[in-house]
Amino acid sequence: MARFDARALTAVVPGLLLAAALVAFVASRLAGARAGFWAAGLLALSPVHLSASRTAGPAALLVLLLLAVLGLATGLAGRPGRFRAAVAGVALGALLACGVAGFAAVALATLVWLAWQLDRRTLAILTLAAALTVAAGVILRLARSPLDYGELPASIPATTPAGIVRCAGASFTRILGLEYQLVVSHARYLLPLTALFVVLMARGAGRLPSRSRRLLVGGALAPFVAGAAMALVTGRVAPLQADRLLAALPFLVLLLGCGLASLRGARAWAAGSVVLGSLAAFLGLALAR
Repeated sequence: MARFDARALTAVVPGLLLAAALVAFVASRLAGARAGFWAAGLLALSPVHLSASRTAGPAALLVLLLLAVLGLATGLAGRPGRFRAAVAGVALGALLACGVAGFAAVALATLVWLAWQLDRRTLAILTLAAALTVAAGVILRLARSPLDYGELPASIPATTPAGIVRCAGASFTRILGLEYQLVVSHARYLLPLTALFVVLMARGAGRLPSRSRRLLVGGALAPFVAGAAMALVTGRVAPLQADRLLAALPFLVLLLGCGLASLRGARAWAAGSVVLGSLAAFLGLALAR
């Protein structure tokens, strides 16, 4: 019989609340308070984020660090500052050296985005801080290679074009918060619900200024592109598993929050109820498993 582990859940609540507050801050800066409200609710109900928070791994801390980077990056784009550039550079360097390809890819994509937003001096400070952080990680043996997967289980299939598409699609569904494997055998059975999420994200992207849209869409795609590349290098699809693509979560949540915020009246609450209700249902199933 499934048991609800209240003690384990209570232990991760502060981190979940901090992550929700950070994503609300970033969403509010990009698209207003309504987007912040929706984004906070989406992240708070994310089963995959809760799962990462309950394990002993660094994934949840990396999500917090990424959200802090997004807050710093969006602030720098509007109001450059040398100290903030240095802090952002250190955070980006930590993501680059963390040993998870998805987070490193997002850090690199964010750095490229900032290169188009900042003046040369601010960009130089940020880049130098990131490079020094990576170098320090290597010297202190804290940096990890994204190729360091350890011994892969035999159950993980070899890389094929069809396998990349299937694994990426299934992981995308899970990162959205739709833990399909708890109720059905394949992600395709939830395609109508997944399509609603995608339509809302596309609407959110379309309503954003081009500068913000490039940041969020690029950040959402970067982990999947890196995962596909790593799958080709390693010959196994392990890099495309959902727990290794968690870096896409903040960007997907922000896009979805912006999409919901663009709706008004009954449509907003109807769509929001379906989205939040779906996440709450899968979160309940995950907690009871």
